[in-house]
Amino acid sequence: MRVPLSGNNDEALDVKGTDIRELISGEDFDGEGVVFHCRGIIITNSHATETSSIEIWDSDEDAGGTPTGQIMTLLCPPKATTVFDFPAPGITFKTNIAASLVGGTVATISAGALGYKE
Repeated sequence: MRVPLSGNNDEALDVKGTDIRELISGEDFDGEGVVFHCRGIIITNSHATETSSIEIWDSDEDAGGTPTGQIMTLLCPPKATTVFDFPAPGITFKTNIAASLVGGTVATISAGALGYKE
């Protein structure tokens, strides 16, 4: 059964090697025995001049900042909100959907994802 799901980060994104943050806070796909099909990611970069490079991971939050399972890297221009759409069935995440930052500033509730659990 498909269950629609959307949400956003409850902590600002941090630099890889420091911390990895969930894009949909409070979810645990592998713990629930489901997968998440991501149909879209929305990111706001609040930095005035620096492009954000966001690494997306199929990983739980990781305080050590050394996750495995990188899916993609997304770029978001300075002072912009960028929407990334993925055609059906979307990109599958088995563990969790998490992100790390390389440049720019992505604050709390400035990144999120939408799709469905199955």
